Formats: sequence, structure tokens, C-alpha cells
Amino acid sequence: MRWNKLNLIFLSLVLTGCASAQPALESQSAHFGDAVAKNIAAQRIAPTAEDKANTFIPPNQARQKAARDAYESGDVKEPVPVGTTE
Repeated sequence: MRWNKLNLIFLSLVLTGCASAQPALESQSAHFGDAVAKNIAAQRIAPTAEDKANTFIPPNQARQKAARDAYESGDVKEPVPVGTTE
């Protein structure tokens, strides 16, 4: 098929009919995206001094050494698969 001016005008009119006058996300619920916003807020810096104090976990050198020794000797425990209950 040879593309001439008439064919291109017809094609542009047909494709214009496929376009929507309404933006894609406008038809969604008013709460669209709230879950993502709440997850982001939950993972931000701890809001209070008490919460901030509870986030520091001091290193345990004995556990680190035991883990390193187990890894080097090939005696690492296999992880247990986690599933849902039905």
C-alpha cells in the first residue's frame, strides 16, 4: 500500500478516535496510591526519640564469628521455606 496524503489523514482521524478524553488514572478511586504513600511514610526516619532509640541493634561479635566459622566450614543451616496456611 502506498502512503499518500489522503491515507495519512484517514489514519490520523482513525487513531484520534481511539484516544480518550479522560486521563488514565482519573477514573481510579480517590484512595488510589494511599498504600504506597503509607509504606513510604512507615519506612522513613523514626519520628520520636524513643522510637529512634529502639532501632539500634548493637553488633554481637560472638555471633558474627560463629556465623563466619560455619560458613567457612560449610556447616550453614539450610533456610526453611515459608508458606501460607490454607
